[in-house]
Amino acid sequence: MYFRKFLSIQILLLSFNLSYANDILNPIIIGSSVAPTDIHSSPSSIEVFTASDIQERGYRDIPELLGSISSINISTTGGIGQSTSVFTRGTESNHTKIILDGVELNPGTLGLAPIQNISISSIEKIEIIKGSSSALHGANTIGGIINITSKKDESSIIMSTGSWSTNMTSIVHGFNKNGLKININASRNESKSIPTKITSSKRHSYNTNNLALGISKEFDDYVFISKFYTSLGNTQYDNFGSNINQNHDDYFYTLGLKKFINDDIFEVTYKKSQNRIIQAAPNATDFTDTLRDIYDMSYTKVSNDIIEKFGLVYTKEHMSELSYGTRHTAFPSIKELFYQSELSDTDYLVNYGVRRINHSQFGHFTTGNLGVSLLNSDDVYSFNIARSLRAPDSTDLYGYGGIPTLVPEESLSLEFGIKRYINNKTFLRASVFKTTIKNLIEADFNSVLYTAESKITGLELRYQSIIHPIKYDIGYTYMVPKDIKNNQPLSKRSKHKLNANFVYTFNQDNIINLNIIGEGKRKATPYYDIDLGSYYIVNLNYLYKINNNSIKLSLKNLLDRPYRNSHNFNTLGRSAFITYSYKY
Repeated sequence: MYFRKFLSIQILLLSFNLSYANDILNPIIIGSSVAPTDIHSSPSSIEVFTASDIQERGYRDIPELLGSISSINISTTGGIGQSTSVFTRGTESNHTKIILDGVELNPGTLGLAPIQNISISSIEKIEIIKGSSSALHGANTIGGIINITSKKDESSIIMSTGSWSTNMTSIVHGFNKNGLKININASRNESKSIPTKITSSKRHSYNTNNLALGISKEFDDYVFISKFYTSLGNTQYDNFGSNINQNHDDYFYTLGLKKFINDDIFEVTYKKSQNRIIQAAPNATDFTDTLRDIYDMSYTKVSNDIIEKFGLVYTKEHMSELSYGTRHTAFPSIKELFYQSELSDTDYLVNYGVRRINHSQFGHFTTGNLGVSLLNSDDVYSFNIARSLRAPDSTDLYGYGGIPTLVPEESLSLEFGIKRYINNKTFLRASVFKTTIKNLIEADFNSVLYTAESKITGLELRYQSIIHPIKYDIGYTYMVPKDIKNNQPLSKRSKHKLNANFVYTFNQDNIINLNIIGEGKRKATPYYDIDLGSYYIVNLNYLYKINNNSIKLSLKNLLDRPYRNSHNFNTLGRSAFITYSYKY
């Protein structure tokens, strides 16, 4: 099949650029450009977590996984299953685009993707691409991309139970015969959790039920691909001392067709998605709803040393919300043309692209990126520059405290990086970055919006090594996220963050993982002179494998350290979880 040939060609090209091929230290990634590349060669700063990493390190959910990265700050409104904000390299929580199996999850109202509702047991790989990739992935990528891929080619059962009456069940089943692939992924997560606020007297429970069905069929030079995903559940939160329920109802489905023309690819995809939250309390009427239709057509041209992708995208959105007695609806449409290419040789790799956006409400914008990697044996020197934007969402414009005259946020990002193999078991990375954002949309204590300008500068360091029997993974980020218009730090983002992960392998069936996270103080809110204190926590995970079975014991916040990542909201204390999995 030409598709397999296409991927094989790219991976073969990579082998000429690598001194050491190591899936653990230097995995292949697919979300940062038009061709598969690797972390060592890519101009972008990227982190990758596979299903094996997730099992080995004992991550309970996606917020915990993302919080283990030194350049990402996490803020949650309470315990398990509560709303989660992701701040990538100091940018805002709505500046990171969350993509699940090719579909954007960020809604057009609140802007926060419901990552807390995605079952981590269903994930095959997560790629975190820091810095904008606006030419390839469009708007809302000022901070970066989190590209999540679900499991497809395995059959497994996973069950977990633990503290706070937390339970999880996941079933994955894959079928492959005569070019027809079918995969089913079903999961349920539930928890009585903890009181969300420091003043709460009651616990606030959570549950979600997820179902995904994927179908693909190869015939001649064509591949038909379809995906259906739904997530239904309920979350409780504190409303002036009372437990209030809200339901989430999210889904998407895709229909796609690929045509292989020699080594080139022509692709047409339709995507339909919904993000909905409804208050479930008696007499409650508040809700937020985003419906999105996307028509995507692209052509990828493959040559010996360059790969080019041309595409056009048409998006139609229907956004509505009722909150604090304020009701609004919006029906924007977006037309986009884009070009992205990657030029590679034994001594360099260059990717560049441009995207022309025509927004029905805000007019024309041009975004783009240029990345260059100079490959010198074990050393790579890289440079990246990107321009991106985020249009105000409907809540910014018309919700409570909104401003209808807001204009899109615009950013310019710069990054210089050095990557070096000390030997085939030790990998070092360092990068300095700067992001400036104008027309930044912030909110005061009364939820009334105002505009600001920000400048974020930082240094990111990463050390990875395999010295048997221990794998070391240590990351540190120094960052200055500042609102330069109002001369104050951006809230919930720390100047210092350290993550240290140590995996001790007794043998291939007995693995213990120790994780230490330390974070400096952060400004708690943009409107009070209050800080969230510095903290450190220790997590421990033990994995025991028996043939196709495995048992995992995870101890979170082992030392029971008190800490906050959001003002007036609780975080989990010491807790334990045990997980059984079986692959068949």
